[in-house]
Amino acid sequence: MSRTLTLSELKNKADVTRSEIMRMVWSMSIPAILSQITFIAMQYIDAAMVGSLGADASASVGLVSSASWLIFGITMASTVGFSILVGQRIGAGDHVRARSLMRQAFMVNIIVAFAVVVFGITISDNVPLWMGGNASIAANSAAYFMILMFSIPFFLMRVLASSLVQATGNMKVPSLVSAATCLLDIFWNFFFIFPSRTYELSLINLYIPGFGFGVPGAAMGTVVAECITSTVIVYYLLKNSELRLVRGEKWTFDRQDIVSAMKLGIPVGLENAVMTAAMVATTRIIAPLGNVSLAANIFAIEAEGLCYMPGYGIASAISPIISQCIGAKRYDLVKKCSKYGIMLGALIMGLCGIVMFFICPAIFTIFTPDHEVRELGVKILRIEMLAEPMFGVSIVAAAALRGTGDTLIPSILNAASIWGVRITLCLLMVPMYGLTGAWIAMCIELCFRGAILLLRFLSSPWKKLELKDKE
Repeated sequence: MSRTLTLSELKNKADVTRSEIMRMVWSMSIPAILSQITFIAMQYIDAAMVGSLGADASASVGLVSSASWLIFGITMASTVGFSILVGQRIGAGDHVRARSLMRQAFMVNIIVAFAVVVFGITISDNVPLWMGGNASIAANSAAYFMILMFSIPFFLMRVLASSLVQATGNMKVPSLVSAATCLLDIFWNFFFIFPSRTYELSLINLYIPGFGFGVPGAAMGTVVAECITSTVIVYYLLKNSELRLVRGEKWTFDRQDIVSAMKLGIPVGLENAVMTAAMVATTRIIAPLGNVSLAANIFAIEAEGLCYMPGYGIASAISPIISQCIGAKRYDLVKKCSKYGIMLGALIMGLCGIVMFFICPAIFTIFTPDHEVRELGVKILRIEMLAEPMFGVSIVAAAALRGTGDTLIPSILNAASIWGVRITLCLLMVPMYGLTGAWIAMCIELCFRGAILLLRFLSSPWKKLELKDKE
């Protein structure tokens, strides 16, 4: 068997075979997939830790999860435009410009991070009320949300540095850092969530110190974990990566670079805002169903992540491949690599969906001792598994399109799908079928989203760039 091509070798080879593309896409995807699976596994443990405190504790986290995703998603969009531009400059062999974009990305994102922290802390007391939560969980939800806001600067620096390292074609280091973040989160949760306790083992009594903060402790663990790993990945990027700093180069803003990055990033930020707002709206629709439904909903979302995170892993590999091919003007490879990535995403997520259909009762046993929550969670999750292949198509197709710089239309399609299809169906079906109706609506919408993004990909929007270069 011939060895796997590197990304640099791929974009510089005249005749690339299908098997060479498939091997390279797969080899770059594996670290990201393993990282995403580790991330979900750690979320399972995280959820089980909070779930062991009872349904109210789980509902406290679930109530503000969609609101926190909204803020994190909007904030993270400020990294997207810069990572695309850096990937294209590396593909074109212009490392000086790539490093300039990297430095500007850090300056912009530091400003964004601290502005978002102030905003998040300001609204933290009101978020549980806006989400329709009851008084029994509002205090814990507000405390959890507020503490989580302090992790945003570290989170954003980790995401930015990881995306820039990935833009160079290095998937292993960001994947290891992502996995380490999850492991550290679990480690610190043991101390922050639970009080001091002693475990009686066969030979010794093991004493574990703890602060006993409960639900807010889960957010504290996240803050500390993000602080540690963001420091590591930023250091690696600036000192040891292909984009490492060069003495004498200045940290200055270039108006045109900022505008270009914003043109690419703002549509993604708006998409994240609109789509996460739809999740907030869904939570609002579900909240009156009670704490059991809220807990089942958040656990089902956590469990589903084991299926869709491999898709996101493939997507994170496809995006730098496509951006470098665009920069190198290898438009022939753009379509081939995208097509095989989309096929791979649909296949793996479909297989994961089949496996999850059968093992989800065991998964929910890990999450919570509450029988009612487990029974409802299994029921709704099995509905969602039917949509996994098309969900995989939507994830990878959107990433491939963004790698070409096509961010606006995919963002509009995603937003139109979730609001026009999912929310409309939820409003119609939840009053009749409860939480089950919400997940039927989600299943239908994900299939629709995959179809429209596939159509967008098949229209080959990058052809305009190819024609422009030929003029």
